[in-house]
Parts: sequence; structure tokens; C-alpha cells
Amino acid sequence: MPAFDRSLLHLAARLVPSGDREEWNRAWQAELWHMHHPRRDSGRPNPRGIADLAAGLVLDGLWLRAEAWRRRFTGTALLCLTMLFCLNVLSGLSILLLEGNWHFGAAALTADFKDCLVATPLILLVALITNSNRHLEQNINRGLRLSLRFFFFVQVAQVLLLAFLLSTSLCLPMHKTLPNISDLSQMLCFVCLALIILRWAIGDQEQRCKQCLRSLTKPARIGRPSHNLLEWNGTELTCKNGHGQLSVPEIETSWCQSSEWIDLDVA
Repeated sequence: MPAFDRSLLHLAARLVPSGDREEWNRAWQAELWHMHHPRRDSGRPNPRGIADLAAGLVLDGLWLRAEAWRRRFTGTALLCLTMLFCLNVLSGLSILLLEGNWHFGAAALTADFKDCLVATPLILLVALITNSNRHLEQNINRGLRLSLRFFFFVQVAQVLLLAFLLSTSLCLPMHKTLPNISDLSQMLCFVCLALIILRWAIGDQEQRCKQCLRSLTKPARIGRPSHNLLEWNGTELTCKNGHGQLSVPEIETSWCQSSEWIDLDVA
């Protein structure tokens, strides 16, 4: 093969995950060698075909790397917190663009933030009280409980900040025209958004693996609704890494009032 193709193959191979790199390298070496050594009856190789093959080589390496990242980070706690952080940054930038003046915007944000801090404990109390009791987890050791609580604390903090920034950006145009009504509207908007997003955060927390904090997948319906008094009836969700499964009952019964985490990682 020409020196350019060898160099391109060597550089593109760095994009491929290490586990797939050897097989990928052999396959593309064969493709490039076949392109530069055609059969006698097919004539000389087409330069455009060589260029398309080289572009496909790079795109194939990029796709494999993106797919490896997708499999690695999909459903993880890191991805969840990163997305919430990005949403907070975008919301803060939207407030800055709408206001135009950073000093005035910072003063208005500080006053609204103090009001929202007063309402935050009441919002947390309402969200936790209205949460269903049958989603309380069981069979979780102390170390896993600490990691879950830390993740939940960071998630709730970012969620409340997001609700504050979104409510401020929605009610910011009213500050100049209707200053008296805008404060009340901003507070009501913050309470509604905070309750909605908090319910999502609580549900997301419940449906995560208790070891790797990855979102549980493959929900399966177990049991029959007509036999609630005779057998277990509900939904089972499984960790894709095989750490365990979560059994969530359909209704509360005297012998099954909450969900149960079953540890399957015997190692």
C-alpha cells in the first residue's frame, strides 16, 4: 500500500477501541490492498473510489469510538449529572442574553434566589411526602446507601438550581413591565417546576442499580393482576451489568408493601 494509506490507517486505528482495533485493522488493510491491487480485467483503480474508501475508513473508526462511548456512558450517573449541569449552564446563559447587563442581572438573581431558598424546604417536604411508600428500597447495605444518597443529593441540588434558572428566564421579561407581579409569578413558576422535576429525580433514583448507579433496563411484567392475593404481581427491572434486579409491586399488600432490590452479583 502507498505510504499515505499506511499512515491514514495507523492514525485512524487510534480512534477505534482497543478491543476491536486488531480485527478492524486487518479488515481495512484487506480493503485497501484490494483497492490498490485490482484484477487485470478491471483496469486501474479509480482515484475517487480510493478517496471514498479512505473517508469511509475514518468515519468507521469514529463511529466505533462513538458507539463505545454510548455503551459506556448510557444510563450512568455521570451522564445524568453532566446533562443537568449543561442544562444549568444553558439556562444561565439565556438569562444573561435576555438581561444584557450582567450587574443588574446578578442583583435580580440574588434577590430571587433568596426567596427560592425559603421555599425550597417546603418543596422538598411536599415532594417526599407525596412519594409512594411502596418504592422504598430494601436489602441495601450501608455502603451502597451512602453512594445512593450522595448521588441523590447532587441530583436534587442541580434540579432545584435548574428549576430556579428556568423560572427566572421565563419571568424575566416581566420584571421591567410588571415588577410587582413578576416576583409572585417567578415564585409560583419555581414551585411548579421544582415539584415536577423533583418527582422525576425521585423516580430516576428508584430505577437505578444500587451498585453502579446505572439506569435499570428491560422491564418485565411478572404475575397476573387477578391473583394479587395469591402471588406476587408487578414489574422487574434488571441491571445491564448483572448486578441485580429491582422488583416493584403493582399494588400495596400486607405482605409486600415496598419494592425489593435483589443482589445477583455473587462475586
